[in-house]
Amino acid sequence: MQEDVLGTRRTAISDPFVTCARCNKVTRLRYARIVQSDVLSESNSEYEYLCPECQKALANGEKDLAL
Repeated sequence: MQEDVLGTRRTAISDPFVTCARCNKVTRLRYARIVQSDVLSESNSEYEYLCPECQKALANGEKDLAL
């Protein structure tokens, strides 16, 4: 029974989601950008994901998140 439910979920939701390393917003993998992680970040991974909004903000010269 569980295999049937998992199979249905994978078919219905074919696009995986990732979390933005900058704002922690969940976004579809297809829209996320893979970037090399910062040496000083708390990440255990060599690469991280950025959502489209953070990509635009960084492209416009924003350095830190607005509080």
